[in-house]
Amino acid sequence: MKHKKTFFIIDDIIFEVQKPEIAVKKIKVTQVKFENEEYKVLRKKFDETVFNIERKPDGWFITEKDKPI
Repeated sequence: MKHKKTFFIIDDIIFEVQKPEIAVKKIKVTQVKFENEEYKVLRKKFDETVFNIERKPDGWFITEKDKPI
């Protein structure tokens, strides 16, 4: 019998798994890593001294901070 690869895709993240089962913990860890990479890119584009960068269920929410009077 020839070995076949199994892949699992969630939120544009591709996992290669040895077995057809995949642990929920592995999915959550990978999602956190993916969000951390997105956050790093956003920090390069938006200065955190000027903008608030928040992760919400619908995506990233970026607002300008209030200026002190």
